[in-house]
Amino acid sequence: MGDPLSGEHRKEVTEQRKSGEVMTEAETVKLPAPTVRCEYLTPGGTDLRGAYGEETRPAFVVLDLANGTLRAHVAEGAKPPVLVGVMFFLRWPIAPVTNDRANALLDEIAPRAAALVNRVDTHAPGGVLFPPGAGSAVDRIQMACAATWDDPARLVKD
Repeated sequence: MGDPLSGEHRKEVTEQRKSGEVMTEAETVKLPAPTVRCEYLTPGGTDLRGAYGEETRPAFVVLDLANGTLRAHVAEGAKPPVLVGVMFFLRWPIAPVTNDRANALLDEIAPRAAALVNRVDTHAPGGVLFPPGAGSAVDRIQMACAATWDDPARLVKD
């Protein structure tokens, strides 16, 4: 091959790519598809209930898009926004459900979360890029989390 900056070199590489002799970097690097890992709460507990006791801190389901972690937890700080997309994290508010109900919720939304993790581009210039159609997965997760407020079977009982 000639000088890498010459037009002739580019033409030669283009011909080789067309014939299948040279693979681009994108073709040679195959990354495994990320999966969602649920971080479950201790079965039988009421870890999220304290969020609505004296402290009144909201509880959330959080999806870490960078490493595919899905978990339920009590938010730090006062009055975080309802839906937060900060850095590589998405979170949705949930009612003070029992740990067993929260774990079942994680199982319920894990397939939609996996669809997001697998389709979202976290290496896009300027941040995270959601491809067309990803909004429906976000919406279904929001609906499942919102159902914790309306479905009496999901709420913590005294």
